[in-house]
Amino acid sequence: MRAQPIARLTWGTLLITAPGTVLETITGRPATTSQRWVLRVLGSRHALQAGIDLARPTPAVLRCGAAVDLLHAATCAGAVAFLPLWRRPAAVDGVGALALAAGALAHARAH
Repeated sequence: MRAQPIARLTWGTLLITAPGTVLETITGRPATTSQRWVLRVLGSRHALQAGIDLARPTPAVLRCGAAVDLLHAATCAGAVAFLPLWRRPAAVDGVGALALAAGALAHARAH
């Protein structure tokens, strides 16, 4: 199953190359410099994780990636609760992180 890491790589690349456009689409407001930086870092993490998933899609690697996604979803929940400027993008990203974690765990189970 290569669709999920390819989707993750696509998303990561989009966050790296067009963070302002992504954030403006989600929030309707121009992105700040710090927001663009955060999205580029997040995009880099996604791209790296996609590369690892494509290179070694073993159950252990997929479970570790799911754990990273679940941790990320937890940080997004904190941002939703305590950072009004990040509320909407964090909610969108948190739901995406949960979906990626669920997909990785399902793939790991199938192996």
